[in-house]
Amino acid sequence: MVRRRPRGKTRQVCPQCGSDRLVFNSGMITGQVYHCLQCDYIGSLVFETDLPSDEELAREAEKPP
Repeated sequence: MVRRRPRGKTRQVCPQCGSDRLVFNSGMITGQVYHCLQCDYIGSLVFETDLPSDEELAREAEKPP
């Protein structure tokens, strides 16, 4: 049995510019299509990244420079 890591919050980013300013454009028969407001990318491929949790942010703040 494979144990999965609990998923935290995620965000979707544009594959061209890395911006998270994406809007859902259409769906249904065409599938999911997103539009990037930053670079005008239109497509179904978007990257989903994990947002750091509050504990991870606290650990990063405690580290010496």
